[in-house]
Amino acid sequence: MNPRVQEERREALRKRLLIAKELRGLPDGWSVLLETRAENALEVALAALRVMTDKGYRGIVVSATRPYANLSGLYRESDIDLKRVFVIDCISKSQNPRIVDADNVHYLDGVSVTSVGVSLHRLMDTVHGGKFLLLDSINTLLIHNQPDIFAKFIHSTLSRLRMNKVNCILLSFGGERTQEVRAEVAQLCDKVIAIP
Repeated sequence: MNPRVQEERREALRKRLLIAKELRGLPDGWSVLLETRAENALEVALAALRVMTDKGYRGIVVSATRPYANLSGLYRESDIDLKRVFVIDCISKSQNPRIVDADNVHYLDGVSVTSVGVSLHRLMDTVHGGKFLLLDSINTLLIHNQPDIFAKFIHSTLSRLRMNKVNCILLSFGGERTQEVRAEVAQLCDKVIAIP
């Protein structure tokens, strides 16, 4: 096996183990803010998703960074069970007239948190068993939404998820715009986890 591939696999495993350790002992309904560097955001998102699906959870991924067609390939490469993941794709419809038709994706016309919230509310009832939400990423959602509107969305979403014992992972990779709402988001979360 290629030494670079071996190193990438070791690094992915290290991130999964770190995330699993940090999540251990949290009661269902938890919310965590995963903070990392921009260049590690994809790796960290894949690691968190793998941890959750390996534990038997089923979840919804809100993707404002990558189209479903790309994500589904990355999930397969990372041994993530696609039957356990439903993707709300916020970008494909506006960027590509040809979209992949699949049972585990819902396409939005844009990255409005209002649209995301309506879709989440509707889809959460269709996911059975232990549930989670992975919001990828705070940074991208803040590009398309005003900070005060985004903060209200996060507050209402996390409150609803907590009441329904649905776990939530919010991914952030810093940046000036994110700092405007970071303190508010962090106070709503049960834990802030820094992943190098």
